[in-house]
Amino acid sequence: MNNIPTAEETYLKYTQCVMNHEDIKVAMIEFAKLHVEAALKEALESIPCLGSSSDIATYEEVENAVLNSYPLDKII
Repeated sequence: MNNIPTAEETYLKYTQCVMNHEDIKVAMIEFAKLHVEAALKEALESIPCLGSSSDIATYEEVENAVLNSYPLDKII
């Protein structure tokens, strides 16, 4: 996940050419897609593991793990 470009790196990638509204939109979409992919992977990995067939995670445990798996401060 550390190889996700920052907002500044994404911006600089697109500002090396003449920027227009379409370029800005493309850069924002690219940046968002990278973070959504990373967030989904983190969410999947954060789901509480089941220790045995009788050990079932509650909805609240799964919800808490998934919703807190990708802190917003990772989007820089």
